[in-house]
Amino acid sequence: MNTYNRRAFIGHSARLMGGAVILGPLVAACGSDDKKTESTSAATSLTTAAGTETTTAATTASTTAGTTASSVASLGKVRTQFNWVADVEWAAWYLGDSNGLFTKYGADVELISGGPNTPAVAQVLASGAADFGVASDELQLIQANKEGTDYVILGAMYQRSPFGYCWLADTPISTAKDLVGKKIGGVQGDQVRIDAVFKVNDLEPDYTFVPMNYDPQPLVDGDADVITAYVTNQPIQLKLKGVETKSAPFSDFGLKSYGDVLFASKKYIDANRDLLVAYLAGLLAGVKANQADPTAVIPLLTDKYGKDAEIDVAYSTAGNPAYIALYDSDFTKANGLLSVDPAYFDSDVLPGYAAAGETDLPTAATLVDTTILADAQKL
Repeated sequence: MNTYNRRAFIGHSARLMGGAVILGPLVAACGSDDKKTESTSAATSLTTAAGTETTTAATTASTTAGTTASSVASLGKVRTQFNWVADVEWAAWYLGDSNGLFTKYGADVELISGGPNTPAVAQVLASGAADFGVASDELQLIQANKEGTDYVILGAMYQRSPFGYCWLADTPISTAKDLVGKKIGGVQGDQVRIDAVFKVNDLEPDYTFVPMNYDPQPLVDGDADVITAYVTNQPIQLKLKGVETKSAPFSDFGLKSYGDVLFASKKYIDANRDLLVAYLAGLLAGVKANQADPTAVIPLLTDKYGKDAEIDVAYSTAGNPAYIALYDSDFTKANGLLSVDPAYFDSDVLPGYAAAGETDLPTAATLVDTTILADAQKL
């Protein structure tokens, strides 16, 4: 069997590292001291009940979902930094922008792609080149705040991070115990998360690590029993090549985390709260549009947002439903899309990072603000 194109699989570890910068045991964090934003106190609790009543300019300008873009004055532009290249992963933003869903609520957007050679998203925001960021998971922001930033989580696109394991369909793996003694392939650095999966399941890390690049050929050739992968990427790409696999996020193996975490600095939030309420209302509308028609984004991706990229239409068409499947959880069904559960964050997410060796972890009260999304959900 031919070796697979490296470009098709390059995304997962580079995105988890946030770009070209690597700091800390698991992920990229902030850049150098001269790029840090002024740190503010994190001691004040940011998390409040989802029903908190807050009146914003966006609420005044747009009180119903039927309000047209022309009837809402712009509150400003939100420069949004993605952690990867133009991809179907950003479908909600593309639909929100192209269909006027952001401007409908009073927000303009500038969508900025990332890539393997761009700085970490946290670093881009710290430099002032963007206002709102998308991080692969929470730990990137935890690490950045340790370096002096003041980032706050406002929501998450995916209730489970897509990062996890992939294995051939005939390999019997269903629980963490099934990983004991296996040959596990991954990019250098993935060992920390692999070890953490064992530790959160009260297992000794007993496996053989198989160093590999982003090409899953070692799995196909039998050099690895299981590989680290984005469950929204490699398994789908392999299926399109005729290779049947199974996959699951690390969350299904006990290492819980959100995916594509939405954040901004506390300083920016305090100065632009109304704008962010409008922005998140538009993003929510984009998410719902993507759920309603997963194929609608494909021509936007190929002809507009990814026009200068090598978009794989077959993968994008198959991959978007896989991303959409991660939108929902029992919590979002009760509290709305993009929601982060502070209780779950403290009881499930942080212990996984502690098992991975992280120390001095914050709590949801100091890192998560649920009020802005709650206000956006009312529009």
